[in-house]
Amino acid sequence: MNFVYRPALTEAERDEPFLRMKREGLLACAMYAFAAPGLEDWRRVTARGLLLRCEDGSGRLLACGLFTPWRGNLLEFDFTAFRESVALAPDMARGGFAWVFRETGCAGIAGICPAPNRHAWRLAGACGFRVLGRLAGACFYARKGRHVDGVLVTLSRAEWAADVGNSKAREEAMGFGGGMGGGTPSVPAVTPAPKQEVAKPVTEAATAARQDQRDKAAKAAGIGGSVYTSPLARARGGETKTLLGQ
Repeated sequence: MNFVYRPALTEAERDEPFLRMKREGLLACAMYAFAAPGLEDWRRVTARGLLLRCEDGSGRLLACGLFTPWRGNLLEFDFTAFRESVALAPDMARGGFAWVFRETGCAGIAGICPAPNRHAWRLAGACGFRVLGRLAGACFYARKGRHVDGVLVTLSRAEWAADVGNSKAREEAMGFGGGMGGGTPSVPAVTPAPKQEVAKPVTEAATAARQDQRDKAAKAAGIGGSVYTSPLARARGGETKTLLGQ
């Protein structure tokens, strides 16, 4: 599916995500710091940042992301996918991050997810974010009525560019990128099976002659030492030896 990203500009476009989250029972997760979030709370929170809509080709809203100035040149993000499109959440979020890096000059995106809300920070990981650690008491969790630990996740512009470059390289190597080779994966040539060796009968005289040659060669070379066949055997106290020249 092709996704279309655009900022919510009118009041109706900004209110639609809240009203839909309310209908689908998603407000407890999306606005976990509010015991009973209302439309005015939503308007006040979203007024401080960029509310990005993710739509399908017909303009139907599938998800939304809020990007708010944080520290320095970083943006803090929140992302919500609606129930009908939740399976596409990682792809939609990645597309939104690509839009933000392309259209803004931010150096990176960061987020703090409440630790009890495991699906949120696991989704962040699926979208390419790095989990940096836990921040004690960073999030007020209205459902519990207290502050809980937060999981800090970040994605820098450089990390995003490297991930995109690696993805393109993988696609081209597999023949999906329209690069050299006409887009068709190359098939390695079949290695011919080695000819089967046929054991030849060896007489006792021949065996003795070969052993005599080995003994003479070892004596001429002056090799009298030994090497351990395995350091593991030595570590266990069993010193298995193999004499050179034998």
